[in-house]
Amino acid sequence: MLTNFQDVANQFKSFDGTAHSGHINSGGIRDLYDEKFLLWKKRRVPFIKPIPIFGNMFDVCRWETTIGEFCQSVYEKTSEPFIGFFILDEPCLLVNDLDLIKNILIKDFEYFLNRTMANNDKTDGVGSNILFLMKTPKWTNVRRKMTPAFSSGKLKLMLKLMLEGGEQLVEYLNEMTKHNRILEAREICAKFTTNTITSTSFGLEANCFNEENSPFRVVARRLYNWKMTWHAIQTTCFFLAPKLVKLFRMQFIDTFSSNFFRNVFWKTMNERMHQKLIRNDLLDILIEMRKQDEVEDVDTLEGDILVAQAAQFFIAGFETTSSTMSFALLELAQRPDIQTKLRKEITDTKKLHGSFSYESLQAMEYLENTILETLRKYPIVPFLDRRCTKRYKIPGHDLVLEKGDMIYVPTMGIHNDPNYYPNPKQFDPDRFNKRNLEKRHNMTYLPFGDGPRNCIGKRFALLNAKSGLAHLLSNYEVRICDRTEKHMKLDPRGFLLQPDKGIYLEFIKTKE
Repeated sequence: MLTNFQDVANQFKSFDGTAHSGHINSGGIRDLYDEKFLLWKKRRVPFIKPIPIFGNMFDVCRWETTIGEFCQSVYEKTSEPFIGFFILDEPCLLVNDLDLIKNILIKDFEYFLNRTMANNDKTDGVGSNILFLMKTPKWTNVRRKMTPAFSSGKLKLMLKLMLEGGEQLVEYLNEMTKHNRILEAREICAKFTTNTITSTSFGLEANCFNEENSPFRVVARRLYNWKMTWHAIQTTCFFLAPKLVKLFRMQFIDTFSSNFFRNVFWKTMNERMHQKLIRNDLLDILIEMRKQDEVEDVDTLEGDILVAQAAQFFIAGFETTSSTMSFALLELAQRPDIQTKLRKEITDTKKLHGSFSYESLQAMEYLENTILETLRKYPIVPFLDRRCTKRYKIPGHDLVLEKGDMIYVPTMGIHNDPNYYPNPKQFDPDRFNKRNLEKRHNMTYLPFGDGPRNCIGKRFALLNAKSGLAHLLSNYEVRICDRTEKHMKLDPRGFLLQPDKGIYLEFIKTKE
């Protein structure tokens, strides 16, 4: 079985540029690492040969590549159902088989309840309580309570705030293009999503289009600014080195940002309750949930747990949606034929319904397919991870996973597999029409994950992206320009998919 992977292992080089033998010369170091590094061999699982200290993460640790790109490179070099690798000295299993992925994420979810990321609840009050990091059983309770916040009825009520943000986006572009038609798309989209997320989560106006250093925009930049070396180190440690997270009391959300969210949240909530205002936003939903918990005398969403739900709505919403929108604009600028077809659908549907509304945005099938194809080519979270919570025998194989084993799913690799998506580098929204969707295994598309631990805000994110792109493209055409990078490089310092540099495009007012 191992010999089937010899060619695979030989393609992964150690830091000195030679294929590593898997043996360590120093007796002391060897004793320290060999036991874990030989785990997959003992279990008769094919694996990539590690090097001391780093395992297979040397290039990830020195920010030459991302974890998502590493998983993709492994996926593309093997056709086996799973393969072992090492994050530092921790054994991990990369799962490539779609049916096994479905078991892990959905059918046998009870064995894989948690993500692998560190959770430092002693020093990271707000950060440790966001759903993305939260562990069971706390996660189960909070997720159950938060799920109704994203029902169709709640989304329809919040859409009004998104549409207002879309109108502000067009007004901003009208003003900016008077002076210069070449603009940086990521910053424009981030201002739009920061405005809409602030409005729908905290019930406040962020004023990002009118104020360059709006407080919410300043915090937003801090949260995802991986050019700040210490922030990038901490983010990397949350994924790769949980022991260091505990040792150095690291925070997923820094103290400045946590205090900002606390102050804004409690001030706004107290004013809202005192004045009995209703805006149909997340804050209203949290207030009602809190009241209901008190009536039913059950565990209440309180303190930093309550703040964290509004903070997560903001943190997860503005960056992922703005990146999706900007990647979509880049592809549309490179494919004017697709852009023209999409613009026609947007303008025709708007005329038919009389305005942008929940119904009209839902009717824009090609717009939705464009966003889905963008996330196929650019999955913002390029891998999925789970930690085994109890012994699990992999169906159809002899391998038994033990409690604590880490599982990774190569989302970006699957999304770029020509067996599922012919000519995967080509941008084609028709991949997601009904006829083509029916042909594919449902685990070939995982930008939001799947199963009970999927992205809770998926429908909100898609609706917000639709609103922003519909407003923008009904008023502006985007084109590539001299400042558009021909070969975009991804930022290797973060765990989300982001361009290393900006996305510069030309924005031209449409004749209509």
